[in-house]
Amino acid sequence: MTVVRTAHRDGSGRRARTSRLGRRGTLRGARWIVRSDASRLVSIAAEFLEAEGFERRADGFADTLDSQGSEWSAAALEIGDEEGSRRGIWRSLFLDDLPIPLPRALHHVIPPTLVIVASRHVAKGVAELVVFPHASRRGDSDYSWAAGPRIARALEGITAAAGAEGAMLSHESLRALPDDGSPASQAVVRDVLGWL
Repeated sequence: MTVVRTAHRDGSGRRARTSRLGRRGTLRGARWIVRSDASRLVSIAAEFLEAEGFERRADGFADTLDSQGSEWSAAALEIGDEEGSRRGIWRSLFLDDLPIPLPRALHHVIPPTLVIVASRHVAKGVAELVVFPHASRRGDSDYSWAAGPRIARALEGITAAAGAEGAMLSHESLRALPDDGSPASQAVVRDVLGWL
């Protein structure tokens, strides 16, 4: 499965934006049981998130898990910017680098949001995939939901891809994730990545 990547129309990485008039909601993740290889699932899920403007973190998260003897394969992806998300509409009018700043002023920089993609083998030829977002306390808390629509599109793409291959055995949407040692859990994200 290959995901075609193009530049996201609302930017990517630290320059990703959302409409100030966008819908509010909560960040959700998902869990799948799929007939596949764990490392392949991590790669596919990461590609869907990258297509939505997320960027892989170069912090050695997967290597850290490996050195700890974890059964999980994982990747950490991030979108948004702490400082940019705190800009008001009037500051955005004058600080953006567009010839006509008004359209961009109506967009808001997404606050930092981390998404962990983790997978492990659960049986021969079967793996569990977990994708779960973590909004940062840094940045504009009024827009902590802003990465939600991008995450939702990536999750829909992952589900459709697994279904198209006939590999999906089960799927569930997640509003919360227990601190059970999974790389996607809040405790691991806080302790290993220092994510606040």
